[in-house]
Amino acid sequence: MATSALHDAETVSAPAEVRPGIHKLGLGAIFLAHMAVDMQTSSLAVLLPPLLVAFNLNYSLAAGIISANNLVIAIGQPLFGILGDYRKARWLMPLGCAVCGLAMASVLFMPGYGFVLAAVILSGLGSAAFHPEALSATRAVSGEQKATGSSLFFFAGNLGFSLGPLAAALLLERAGTFGTLWMIVPIALGVAALWSQWRRYAPWQPAKAGGVARATEPPISRRRTFGVVAFLLLFISIRLLVSGGLTTFVPLYFTQFGGMSKTEVAPLLSVLAISGTVGTLFSGPLADRLGRRVVIVMAMALSLAGLHMFVNTAGLVQLVALALSGMMLSAPWTLSVIMMQEALPRNVGLASGLSLGTAYGAMGLGVALLGNVADHFGLPFTMNLITWLPAVVLVMGLFVPERK
Repeated sequence: MATSALHDAETVSAPAEVRPGIHKLGLGAIFLAHMAVDMQTSSLAVLLPPLLVAFNLNYSLAAGIISANNLVIAIGQPLFGILGDYRKARWLMPLGCAVCGLAMASVLFMPGYGFVLAAVILSGLGSAAFHPEALSATRAVSGEQKATGSSLFFFAGNLGFSLGPLAAALLLERAGTFGTLWMIVPIALGVAALWSQWRRYAPWQPAKAGGVARATEPPISRRRTFGVVAFLLLFISIRLLVSGGLTTFVPLYFTQFGGMSKTEVAPLLSVLAISGTVGTLFSGPLADRLGRRVVIVMAMALSLAGLHMFVNTAGLVQLVALALSGMMLSAPWTLSVIMMQEALPRNVGLASGLSLGTAYGAMGLGVALLGNVADHFGLPFTMNLITWLPAVVLVMGLFVPERK
């Protein structure tokens, strides 16, 4: 039944207008704006220490600032995606970009903890408004190379997440609190770039509530579509459980059982983050050439081997194994979003929002679940579980919808 549902999803037609190739300026503007938005979100962690001192916060209240931002982004993205499907909402891209940056820039200037929470929630709303529309626009300007365009979109986000903490820390160190206002510069450039390519983002058409196509859609097709969407959300969640688990438990495991200091563990996390960024860049072009199932299955097989080598080696070999694992684990991310969009061709914004919202939610809930496992069964068992989870993603990859 599941295989039949997935097969049906492959036959769903794409949106009407298809361009032969990527519009470089249109995609470049989205790339710049996406990088700027995710720089703001990732910089929040660097702002916590001065907030801790300024308001005499305990660790729970400090963590609540990050949680509030992530929760709003996770819940808001599907809702803004639905709005984009039923209304022409391309204005959400520049507006969301601007709100995200301006609200985050105000965090260190707030007079109290409640105001800080309001600022990070507003910034999260801006990020949530930006992402589904930007991903839909990426699809519109990528023509027949949607996997390649989506890979570049996610590469921009990963690059922004990597640069955000570095930029914020440098500005705080060199110029103090007022130095963080310079984080608005990439936001301004991103908004300007989006406006310069405004007409390029028009081709996608929002769904019409109660339209003929939807009214005549067979009920069985809706049920099967629901099955495909549920399958893909589970696929996304399990893959992110591995990534989130590694980021959280590698430092804990190797400081307690690997004989490493905190200084020695830090390069492991850097390698994992950088290699993951590279993985999102190459997976789309490869899928356009070889097919999604081939890329996903090969990537998961290599990540499985890499993770087992990582936990059983040391030195340079260990770093190389972790880099391979990080790269391969991130490879299915772009393809997951594309498959969600194709499963919901009349609701591309909802598909984008569901994918991105699931990413934030699954990361947080998954890490909490693994934390409970570690409490009951110990860190070694938890690390062993994480290294075997790619096998589950590999098996699921055999049944993902493939483009004809």
